[in-house]
Amino acid sequence: MRIFSFNFWFFLLPLWCFLIFIFWFIPWVFLLYSGLLIYFPYKEDGVSRYLRITGPITGIFSTSWTPKKDIPNSCKAALVASEDARFYQHNGVDFESLKKILNENKKSLKTKRGGSTITQQLVKNAFLSRNRSYVRKTREVIGALLLDAVMSKENQIEWYLNIVEFGPNTYGLEEASRRYFKVDSKKLSPSQCVALIAILPSPKKWNQSLEKKRLTQFFIQRYKKIYFNILEMQIASRKEKQLIQNMDFGFVPRSQITQQTPKPEIIIESKEIQGDASNESIDDQDNNEDINNE
Repeated sequence: MRIFSFNFWFFLLPLWCFLIFIFWFIPWVFLLYSGLLIYFPYKEDGVSRYLRITGPITGIFSTSWTPKKDIPNSCKAALVASEDARFYQHNGVDFESLKKILNENKKSLKTKRGGSTITQQLVKNAFLSRNRSYVRKTREVIGALLLDAVMSKENQIEWYLNIVEFGPNTYGLEEASRRYFKVDSKKLSPSQCVALIAILPSPKKWNQSLEKKRLTQFFIQRYKKIYFNILEMQIASRKEKQLIQNMDFGFVPRSQITQQTPKPEIIIESKEIQGDASNESIDDQDNNEDINNE
């Protein structure tokens, strides 16, 4: 007597294959919620560091971890303005943007741009490799949807700013603020916050303005782009906007500044706030760089 018919196994086997396939694509994001995760950033120059989760989502063991309550609002605003303008509207994946990017990649037959949201970048940085492929992108998308379902937006920003790379062997906002400005992360000025975000998502190439204290034309354009996005999105106070415009980084730039005065000012013009011609060149440079958010 057969306990299970052929039809039963005919439907059960594909179901198991489907479940195995899905779980292979999903990074182990649920470990963030269960409190079982030990996160290991990439090793570099023989240095290894780790963060251990001791409770659901919060309770991180790390001397350089900046709690969300201590992260300056200007840093959060700059991150959203630079990396993911619709961060608070989508559910981890901006499908409209993703569809546009995939069409562009298909036409060019290359994966030049990723269109990754902050949540997707967080999943990639915490769980995935840096290899560019549609397989990795699929895992990134599924993981971002799951992560957004179990983690608040504020916690996502906290995690992102604490594990993202800000330079060679420099991970997280605290290490970056100490390296470039010699201050604790909670004491960063609005200008310093925007400056740190401006070197993302390619800090090893774009950090020279802060490392050598030479404000290049490219860095100034990156900074201005974020500043005008903040103005357009209305995600900073009037005082913060004024301080960002002053570009006071806490150091006097060296005299070898590329086509700039020691303390360049941002000239507000309506055409720059709206958009487009003034920012085309920087957008082209962004797309051609070997960036980490793809």
